[in-house]
Amino acid sequence: MDDLKLVAAICGSRSAYEKLNGIGLDPTDFSEAGRSVVESSGVQYKRDATSKKIDLDVLRSQIVRRFGAGSMADSVMEYVAGFPRDVSRINVIEEYRLLRLGRVSTELATLLATGQHGQATEEALAKYKRLAAGEEAEAFKPRLTIEDYEEDAAVRVPVYPSALNEYIGGGVKRGHNIVVYGRPESCKTLFVLNAAAGWCRDGYKVLYVANEEPEQDITDRLLARLAGCNIECLRDMDMRRRAFTRSRKAYKNWTLFHRAGVTSRDIARQAARLRPDIIIIDQLKNLACADDNRALQLDRVAQEVRNLAIEFKCVTVSVTQAGDSAEGKLRLGMNDIEWSNTGIPGAADLMIGIGVNEEWHGLNKRMLSICKNKANGAHGSIPVWVNTKRTAMVSRVIV
Repeated sequence: MDDLKLVAAICGSRSAYEKLNGIGLDPTDFSEAGRSVVESSGVQYKRDATSKKIDLDVLRSQIVRRFGAGSMADSVMEYVAGFPRDVSRINVIEEYRLLRLGRVSTELATLLATGQHGQATEEALAKYKRLAAGEEAEAFKPRLTIEDYEEDAAVRVPVYPSALNEYIGGGVKRGHNIVVYGRPESCKTLFVLNAAAGWCRDGYKVLYVANEEPEQDITDRLLARLAGCNIECLRDMDMRRRAFTRSRKAYKNWTLFHRAGVTSRDIARQAARLRPDIIIIDQLKNLACADDNRALQLDRVAQEVRNLAIEFKCVTVSVTQAGDSAEGKLRLGMNDIEWSNTGIPGAADLMIGIGVNEEWHGLNKRMLSICKNKANGAHGSIPVWVNTKRTAMVSRVIV
């Protein structure tokens, strides 16, 4: 493993240092320069319990005092200057845990093979179990402090269309999971793409996990909403080029993760790399899961998606199907979700059912039913208008 990334994570984050130290930092894993920086970092963190990262000026002073002004001190600081700009701390910690796990596994196997079952074997076994479970890398916050209520952390993420946002009190909090459900052709994907366009325009980073429609179709539908043009126009390459140019600022906030058989772990890897504000899964039923029972599959992946929202402090949006009971209905309830009456609703903080009957379909209207709402507790239904050619869902008809 690259010790430069490991040391960069330690210097850049006190929590990373504490987690890695809990795993058991091995001096032999570092170069001489890296080991010097790690030791000096430990001194800094011990001195000041409130420091969140290493002060590089203080670090330089420590190194010079340790080695004296000269080539060794310069070498260590050149090492520090080579830190990569962006380090995925989660991935670095996990890779180091796996590295340590491999070594302990080999040590334990050797002890067992030689018939040694004394204290050394017991200690190696206990260490193996902790590393295998990830417990040594696990950290938790025992209580909140005033810093946890900083304004930027408390701001709600808006939802779209605007009437829905107003209805739930101005948006949802990070860590919330939204479930969107409806019958086929009820405009579920249109709903989330319309919302994604709004989020991208507002500067939020969106990770869109697609496992149904072709990636070009999804991109064209998003571009139509961002650029304010009909999808048919994008068949012309010049028009598509203009749409990309016109939408450049918002489009840079969009990431499309398009792959069949994707798992929640795959999504977590992308989220660790991208740090999105919103993760959209379209659709929940296509996430890979080991359970054979369909209802259990949906319940499990629903909970896994909710866990993503908590882990990455983002908003997750899960798209899923409504059952036959929702056919031709305008107002939907929790029991209308296909295959799951408890698991998916239980994992949701906000549930939005999209209802439509034959009459409303002809009028390009849909009814949004809010049947679970932890944002402000309001339950009810909101009529909206859709424009499939522009991937738009609006709160009032535009004449």
